[in-house]
Amino acid sequence: MKPKAVILRGTGTNCDIETYNSFKYVGAEPELVHINQLLSGEKKVLDYSIMAFPGGFSYGDDISAGKIYAVKMRKLSADFEAFIKDKRPVIGICNGFQILVKTGFLPENKANAQVSTLYTNDCGHFLAKWIKVKINKKSPCIFTKGLPEEIELPIAHGEGKFIVEDKTTMADLVARDLHAMTYSENPNGSMLDIAGITNAAGTCFGLMPHPERNFFAWQNPDRPRSFSAGAAAKGRGKPAAAREAVAAGYQFFKNAVDYVG
Repeated sequence: MKPKAVILRGTGTNCDIETYNSFKYVGAEPELVHINQLLSGEKKVLDYSIMAFPGGFSYGDDISAGKIYAVKMRKLSADFEAFIKDKRPVIGICNGFQILVKTGFLPENKANAQVSTLYTNDCGHFLAKWIKVKINKKSPCIFTKGLPEEIELPIAHGEGKFIVEDKTTMADLVARDLHAMTYSENPNGSMLDIAGITNAAGTCFGLMPHPERNFFAWQNPDRPRSFSAGAAAKGRGKPAAAREAVAAGYQFFKNAVDYVG
């Protein structure tokens, strides 16, 4: 039986289809659900095995990125808390990471208080480019298991600078290896080059880069020329195995499905 994955949307979410297709490709049964469907009681969070908060600009990033979505989630906080405490996989990508931070689910703390934020990039403007990130092999994060020490993913954000005011919170993240992913070359000024963090169980993960945009090898503009030529030759007239070659982003979604399977 395929695990059910809920892809949570809101006004301004724009990476939901890519996230949906990523989970579908790795064997999940994904469903697009608007936050209002949860608030009305039409859908229930606890009916799913996996949860994803896709990227985009929920509610226009008014006030601050992810804030309005996080406020809406407060009315359902008990269900979301139960989902996370049950160690069901949760991934927040870009705007999804911003939402998890604004709800207080990341960094993990007993009061679910917001103890960090994702602030305006040091450059002062939106960034959209491919970057290299390092995977913390000691991290408990289930989503990054099996990945090489350094991978390439695209970013697309204006508020991606991870900051924590409380030194104790940051020290705890580092001591328990909850900084699951760091930038090889920091594009936004994040403290300790942090690109993604997880909870202690490793099942709730937020990251600014977009794994769903490097799911297949052909999505990377810097892929080897030999691959491009081979894919083009084999792709004439029929699907080619080369065109289906998976990239680093595939592993994030496959890990979640394998974990609940």
